[in-house]
Amino acid sequence: MKRRIKIGKLDCLCCKQSEKRIAYILYPMDMLSDWIETAAKKYDVSIVVITGMDWDDDLTPWRLPGVPKGSPAFKGLASQFLYTLQHTVIPKVEKQLQIHPAERDLTGVSLSGLFTLWQWVECDTFLNIASLSGSFWFGGFTEWFCKNMPAGKRGKAYFLLGELENKSNVPQFRCVKDATVKIVDYLEAQGVKVKLDMVPGNHYQFGIQRLDKAFSNLYLTDSF
Repeated sequence: MKRRIKIGKLDCLCCKQSEKRIAYILYPMDMLSDWIETAAKKYDVSIVVITGMDWDDDLTPWRLPGVPKGSPAFKGLASQFLYTLQHTVIPKVEKQLQIHPAERDLTGVSLSGLFTLWQWVECDTFLNIASLSGSFWFGGFTEWFCKNMPAGKRGKAYFLLGELENKSNVPQFRCVKDATVKIVDYLEAQGVKVKLDMVPGNHYQFGIQRLDKAFSNLYLTDSF
């Protein structure tokens, strides 16, 4: 059964299914209301979809000029947002759902896909991650990742990218495929369980289908 939990500016749409594992999803649009209950049962995982964050500022790891050119600058408030997740959102959500999971996972798309991988380097709050169309074009990120990724990382990392994303009209976005492949190759070389799927479409197409593909890989198949 779905329920909503309001935490400050954040809106958390929750569905309790499993006592053992919970999947947090940082999503830009409140379009998962019809999906969440079916998905929770199908994948046997409690799900929390979080919306309401400042997309350009809360999910970026450092300050950077806006992209495309002329857009407001990214403020780089990811550290503060991660602290809020760890010390406010997760405790309140899991207390209200009355669960004490052994496993927490995190899924993000676009800039929240960037945040998802960034926080995996910074901490062990979430065991497994899925980054869908992660914004790895973000200036300096790939180099930072390869320098700071800890050795012996537990858990699985799933990546998905649309085949048309490197053909964007925005020049800065066109490196996203090369950056994603470099990140995946680096993780493989480190012995991390990782998988990349290239799928049809551009950046935000087929959102539900892509979430299902990610969850199928994380929870239903042994594809890593």
